Amino acid sequence: MWKRACKADEVPANGLKEVAVEGGPRCVIANAGKEFFACQAACPHTDVPLVEGIHDGNVLTCLEHMWQFDLRTGAAMGDAEAPMDTYKLKEENGELYVWVEPKT
Repeated sequence: MWKRACKADEVPANGLKEVAVEGGPRCVIANAGKEFFACQAACPHTDVPLVEGIHDGNVLTCLEHMWQFDLRTGAAMGDAEAPMDTYKLKEENGELYVWVEPKT
């Protein structure tokens, strides 16, 4: 089910914002200009907050050890040895929503 994450204008242009999604994960929203992406909040390497990283609209870099991830798929890139989780995200009327799997 879709859960509200934040307003689109709360995510800095070409920046990152960490949010807690009700009934879902803490995640980082990346503003890539015309697109937004959602991924896990902590680097899979050492739990460093990914909101402290940087991105170029395609690649998110954790500045702790320079692990890099594809923002669209979460795939590990470069020296990264593990992928990160990504979440489906949609924008509706200026609000961002993250898909949270229903609990069974």
